[in-house]
Amino acid sequence: MRTLILMRHAKSDWTQGDRTDHDRPLNPRGRRAAPLMAGQLLSHGISVDIILASSAVRVQQTLELLQESWATETAVSTERDLYLATPAELKQHVDALHDTWQSAMIIGHNPGLSLFASMLCDDDVELPTAAVVILQSAADSWHSSLTQQPWHLVDYWKPRDLEAG
Repeated sequence: MRTLILMRHAKSDWTQGDRTDHDRPLNPRGRRAAPLMAGQLLSHGISVDIILASSAVRVQQTLELLQESWATETAVSTERDLYLATPAELKQHVDALHDTWQSAMIIGHNPGLSLFASMLCDDDVELPTAAVVILQSAADSWHSSLTQQPWHLVDYWKPRDLEAG
């Protein structure tokens, strides 16, 4: 069984016009949403073996807030090419995962992340900021999860829904 958690970075700050897109930080709403999503993952007993994260500042800040909420250390790989990655590029990253890892998380950007989730589960998945989608495949390897076994959408959480509930 393989579990893939896809998370879009939390809400970023557009008011700092002197920064490049890559260097935009989180805004206050984003700094509240990331720990909320970390708590949601924890409350459902979801853990990950490896986190792949874009090098963008807003992703790194989202990751830091997740890690502050979790009591365990998780392996992290920060990848520059996850910044605005396409579904094909995301697929390559998943295909390259070690088969000893049963669960992986990718923290990245739209539109690629939403398109990748939609492609894997053959459904229309739109990830607003800080949203999390959890996918599972019965495959015994990451490669076969992408080539032979279908992915099933297990959970889909948006911060706005959790705040309202």
